Amino acid sequence: MAAQQKVMQMNNTDSHIEKTLEMMQQQIVSAKTDSEFYWYLEQLQQATDGDFIGPLFDQQKIRFTSVSTDTRTLQAGALYIAIKGANFDGHAFIDEAIKQGAVAILVSEDVETIVPGVQVDDTRIALGQFARWHRQQMPLKKLIAVTGSNGKTTVKTLLADIFALNGNVLATEGNLNNDFGVPRTLLNIRPEHDYAVIEMGANHLHEIGYLTALALPDIALLNNASGAHLEGFGSLEGVIETKGEIFDGLNANGANNGVAISNTDSAGFDYWQNKIRNSGIAHNLTFGSNERADIRLINCQTRSDTKLGLELVLQFEEQGQRQNHQVIMPVLGEHNAMNAAACCAVALAAGLNWAQIKPALETFSGVGGRLQQNRIASGWLLDDSYNANPESVKAGIKALTSLQGESVLCLGAMAEIGEQSDSAHIEVAQFAYRQGVSTLYVLGEKARVMTGAFQGEAMFFDDHQAMAVVLAAKIRQAAEQNNKLNVLVKGSRSARMEQVSQAVLQN
Repeated sequence: MAAQQKVMQMNNTDSHIEKTLEMMQQQIVSAKTDSEFYWYLEQLQQATDGDFIGPLFDQQKIRFTSVSTDTRTLQAGALYIAIKGANFDGHAFIDEAIKQGAVAILVSEDVETIVPGVQVDDTRIALGQFARWHRQQMPLKKLIAVTGSNGKTTVKTLLADIFALNGNVLATEGNLNNDFGVPRTLLNIRPEHDYAVIEMGANHLHEIGYLTALALPDIALLNNASGAHLEGFGSLEGVIETKGEIFDGLNANGANNGVAISNTDSAGFDYWQNKIRNSGIAHNLTFGSNERADIRLINCQTRSDTKLGLELVLQFEEQGQRQNHQVIMPVLGEHNAMNAAACCAVALAAGLNWAQIKPALETFSGVGGRLQQNRIASGWLLDDSYNANPESVKAGIKALTSLQGESVLCLGAMAEIGEQSDSAHIEVAQFAYRQGVSTLYVLGEKARVMTGAFQGEAMFFDDHQAMAVVLAAKIRQAAEQNNKLNVLVKGSRSARMEQVSQAVLQN
């Protein structure tokens, strides 16, 4: 879109507009100091190929200090972006944004505005374009992109801990890992950052390809692929293909120093290796328990002496010699040992050594809602309630049954697995029994089929509180009989299984 100036006639008789316009000018030229980070509106226009609109304040350089899509959190001096969604239209909140202190706007509709702005065809796409341009301006040592069906947030958080001990790091906050969240994260990169860790999620084909084209990673980590979000992908093959798109962003800036990292133990590994070779990516690292892994997990044991944790041994080459490196981590689950191997691979690719990596592993206690350890009268309650798919549930079950004592699984229905829902729930129930789970409590209609497939004690609940009451009674009984009993609480986000954990822990 060719840039054109669309300067509106202001109604100078409107005192409110005059006061607002005066406030905007003061914010632009007076309130902002040279030391505060800002962008010029001209940079936004050039990055998005949009059209200037509104009063442009001749003789002034229009600038903004933050980007916002929500008037409830908008800060004075911000660019307000009017996003259109299925059930909302941000254009309806432009006046409110200006009252809150927005000094410029980005829109996709013809609007009357008393502040300057840029008009584009699609503001969501323009947000991505601006984020990509901004990422290219920042002098990062390394930008790391992370994707996978399971463990993305844990890996991102552990990587942030590792890099924080060795520089200034920015990492994705919360679950801002989609086509809306990733651009917002990229725009938070500042010149003082040495590293950026960008989490990328997907629930449909080609989403990762779009995100990696914005982030332009120096290192791309594909943690694993499994049957998560099958409703959006159609099959495991669709998941494998989409996750593999993360490597498309490597070397997209013309350099040939990007590093691809993938899991030898995961479904899709051979597909990804072919893709990496065919893409001409010269630097390729692997991790896993397989002998061919560059960073190999060769031993993993649960410790439950004084405090729960993992004792693991990673084998990789350092100083020209393949060596074993031992570490004790205060987390549970073999999957977390594999997450540690993945993070080690990324850190090594970024130029760190084991002495710089190990301290963060030794202090990492996991992420809220993901296999968090809680003392109960009979043993431990593991709160893994943040989300669930068949593979992550199996990983949680393994962590549960690695503990000494009776095992109780409290599972909320798994979502977004499409036509395979019944078979997936049945498979998990059978897996749980084979692993040694003695009691199964399930919540949610989709999980009801598990009670018939589980050969031990099984109960169905349609209420969180009812499950919590029965579970609390079972814990008390075990404690009174001096029996060890441990509990895993897990479920998809929609199941809200944290309500069960909270009720039991407060009992």
